[in-house]
Amino acid sequence: MRFDDEFIFRTEDISPQELVDIFVATKTDRDNLNYIKSKSPLLLEGSRGTGKTMLLRVAEKEMDENFNSSRELAVFINFSKAIFVDAYKDIVYFRNWMFSKILFALKRKLEKKGILLSATGILGNYFGFIDKEENILLKLDDFIYALENSWSNKTFDISEKASEIFGVDLKRIGIIRDVDYFKALIEDICETCKIKRIVMLFDEACHNFIPLQQREFFTMFRDLRCPFISCKAAVYPGITSYGTFQTFHDAMVKKVERDITSSDYLEKMREIVKNQVGEDTYSIFVKNGENFNSLIYAASGNPRLLLKSLFMASEDLKSLKIGNVNSTIKNFYRTNIWNEHTKLSDIYKGHKKLIDWGRWFVENKVLQETINKNEKRKSEEKYQQTIFFTIHRDAPAVVKQSIRILEYSGIISLHTEGTKVRTEVFDRYQVNFGVVLASETKSTPVSRYREIISNLSIKLYSEYGINSPSYENIDELNSVETEVDIKHVLENLLHEPIDKLDITTFQCDTLKNVGFTTLQDILSAKEEDLQRAYGIGPKKARKIYNIAFNATIEYISG
Repeated sequence: MRFDDEFIFRTEDISPQELVDIFVATKTDRDNLNYIKSKSPLLLEGSRGTGKTMLLRVAEKEMDENFNSSRELAVFINFSKAIFVDAYKDIVYFRNWMFSKILFALKRKLEKKGILLSATGILGNYFGFIDKEENILLKLDDFIYALENSWSNKTFDISEKASEIFGVDLKRIGIIRDVDYFKALIEDICETCKIKRIVMLFDEACHNFIPLQQREFFTMFRDLRCPFISCKAAVYPGITSYGTFQTFHDAMVKKVERDITSSDYLEKMREIVKNQVGEDTYSIFVKNGENFNSLIYAASGNPRLLLKSLFMASEDLKSLKIGNVNSTIKNFYRTNIWNEHTKLSDIYKGHKKLIDWGRWFVENKVLQETINKNEKRKSEEKYQQTIFFTIHRDAPAVVKQSIRILEYSGIISLHTEGTKVRTEVFDRYQVNFGVVLASETKSTPVSRYREIISNLSIKLYSEYGINSPSYENIDELNSVETEVDIKHVLENLLHEPIDKLDITTFQCDTLKNVGFTTLQDILSAKEEDLQRAYGIGPKKARKIYNIAFNATIEYISG
């Protein structure tokens, strides 16, 4: 239990000790945890903040606790720094980076389990040189660091750097460039250490990979399949390039979602909040039950949206007044969430018209028809309400592409795939409930939310057929360019001033005083360099670096 009354919005900031106290499992979560721990390859799909990283971390912890009896080893691998690897110079850079990250994580996990490879000589054999086990790990770390900083070095030469670090030609180190060598190493480790299989948990696998990297990752994901390796990855709906990877044949896909109509939805979402604050703070929320509940339902099952909106509405967890709750829902779901969606067009410029059209379609067609339908039925005392709409399976490709991008942003979510409407087949979608409440003009969110949620019916929806008249101006949408010059975007972003970071004015000023004025200044520095600033110790330096890094990642990811 935490008592410092400061929400943790990202799983990356949760310590292993806090994980058990904070995690709240629904039945779907438990099912997904079982799939994560199973043998089959798995893609865990959900928009930002739905809890994919949390599930991977909890699965790892549960497998760790049972390792001695099951001999199944979970290895968590974070790929969040993928955007910093300059894959455009040569895709082999990225392949080397992926295998190096996996090896580094695997080696550390084996050590934590008390399994040392030094006596076996396995690693040395596969690296093509004789060296102590701990030296190989240090060299891997140096190599990963060099690759993650390749974006800032125009003259970076991977072969030269590898020779400098490892003392041998890169071509002799097949383990970090060839999947067959890698699988052979894993097999040898498993047989030598009596490990049944290794479950690789890839986090941020596609959130910020550029399409070129995504295709390379999924090729590796598919090729790693063998009796000794089970791959699982957190992925996002929408902008993902699978290449020759076929989601139906090459992996199971399970969605991370919380159904707002489930009987335990309110209880579970309240518990998420309760596990992060002290009793006094939580009692403030409980005493203002309707205000609290309206924020919970507005979040549409997304824990991060709930925590962020609750923090805003409660004036930093001090109160929960009805006026603040109404204005927060209006602003957060009418402005903030849409701004995040629109920001995607700055990164995926080839998608700009699709992104803009998708927003126009939802705001001007779907939301308007939804609100009109609800108001009409209410006035006729028919009571049934909706937040659903359907798109015909054979609707124009550009329409479906726009819808997928809206899923990525969390504006909408797929509710039912392939539902029959008369003789035609449609996909049923659900609009984020907060977005619906924020669009209401005749009533406030707190006074309206229960009317809708109590009478919500999946049988009531707006229907958009193959050639719906609502698909206006789709002929003007250009073909999508999937490739992105992420290096150019990254260079522009890194010149942004640190004033935009979520740090105090004092911290900002003191950092500027010692020369840290841009994001690049912070990300290019080591944490001890940041400590030159007055009042910045080791703990604050780590937090400031993470804030700068996450700000970069979130911008690139949209």
